[in-house]
Amino acid sequence: MSRKKDSLLGNKIAAGVLTAGLIFWGANRIAMVLVPQEAPKAPAIALTGLAPAAPVAAPAAVALASIVPLMGGADVAKGMAFVQQQCAACHTLTPGGANGVGPNLYGVLGGPMFAAAGFSYSAAAKGVAKGNWNYDNINAWLASPASFASGTAMGYPGIKNTQTRADVVAYLRTLSATPLALPSAAEVKAASAAPAPAAATTAAATPPASPSIDTLFASADLAKGQALVAQQCAFCHTMAKGGANGVGPNLYGIVGAKAFSVAGFHYSSAVQGKAGTAWTADALSDWLKSPAAFAPGTAMGYPGIKNDQTRADVIAYLDKNSDTPVKLPGT
Repeated sequence: MSRKKDSLLGNKIAAGVLTAGLIFWGANRIAMVLVPQEAPKAPAIALTGLAPAAPVAAPAAVALASIVPLMGGADVAKGMAFVQQQCAACHTLTPGGANGVGPNLYGVLGGPMFAAAGFSYSAAAKGVAKGNWNYDNINAWLASPASFASGTAMGYPGIKNTQTRADVVAYLRTLSATPLALPSAAEVKAASAAPAPAAATTAAATPPASPSIDTLFASADLAKGQALVAQQCAFCHTMAKGGANGVGPNLYGIVGAKAFSVAGFHYSSAVQGKAGTAWTADALSDWLKSPAAFAPGTAMGYPGIKNDQTRADVIAYLDKNSDTPVKLPGT
C-alpha cells in the first residue's frame, strides 16, 4: 500500500529552518545586550575599602657608616700598625718621602685630593678630585676605592670594618705638621643622628662547601688570571723572566719553585720560616687566599683572593709564566 505524499512537506521544512534562524538571531542580540563586547565605562559593581596596590620599591642602598663619631676614641697605635702592614709596601709616610707604587701619604688628610706632587694619578681618580680630603670622603675612599673612583688603578679592596677605618684615619691625621681638627661636637652629633646601616634581620644561610682548588684548574681561564695579575699584582711584582724585584719579588717561574727564595729579595721574618718549601698549587692557593693567615706578620699587605675559581685562574696563569710549567692537579 502506498503512503499519500504530504504536499506541504517542503513548506514545513523551510518554515523550520527559518524559525531556527530567527531564534539564533534573537538569542545573539539578547546576548550582546546582556554581555557587551566593549568594556563598560564604569564598573557595574563598585568595590570600596580596597587600597590600591603599592608600587614595588627598589632595594635601598646600604649607607656607609660614618667614622666621625669614632674619631675621638680612635686608636692611633692600631691605625699605625695596620698602615705599616697593609699600606707601607706601596706608600711612604714621611715628610718629603718619595712616591712609590702609590703616592706619599704625609699630610694627606686635610690636603688636596689626589694631588701628591710628582705622582701620576689615573683618570678615574682625577675625575673625583674635588676639594680636600676630609673625614667623610677619606672614609668612603678607604672603604672601597673601586666604588669611590670607578676604574681606579688602586687594586686594594678597601677596609670594611668601620672602627679600623677610624683608627687608620686617626693615624694618618698625625702625619702632618698641622693636623686636621677633630670633628666638632655638632659634627659628631649630626653624624650620630644619621641612619645607621640596616642590620640583617634574618640569619644568613650557611654557604655550600667550596670545591677543592684541585678540581678547578681544569676549567681555569688563563686570560682572566692574567688580567687580575696585571690589575692587582703588577704594581709590586715583575712578571718577565729575569725581571727586577720591586716592592715584591719577581714572579717568573714561581709555581713549583722554592717558596720565599727569589734571589736578591729581602723577605720579612714572618715568611723566612717557610722559605725553601715548594710552591705547590695548594700551598700557593693558601698563600693567595690570605697572606696574613698563611704567614702572620707578613709585610705583604694584600688581603688575598677569596674566590676559589679566581685563585685557580691566577695560579694557572702563573704556572704558564715559566720555562718549565708544572702539571696542575686535575689537568
